[in-house]
Amino acid sequence: MELQRRNISGVPAFLIGEDVVVGLDKEKILKLVDHRVIQCEKCSKKMRVPLKKGTIKVTCPKCAQVFDVKT
Repeated sequence: MELQRRNISGVPAFLIGEDVVVGLDKEKILKLVDHRVIQCEKCSKKMRVPLKKGTIKVTCPKCAQVFDVKT
């Protein structure tokens, strides 16, 4: 409904906060999303963690390694 209200008809279309991304512009989408991608120190699995949350404990979904990440 929000995309229709803004007269956006292209697909894919993403509404991230107040910003709209039409088309699959991965770089722009990742800049707008408040996370970063980290790599597990043990198995190298990539995962996303939120930004601006201080130091958080992260558990790798692949190997169950638990480690602290400063965000």
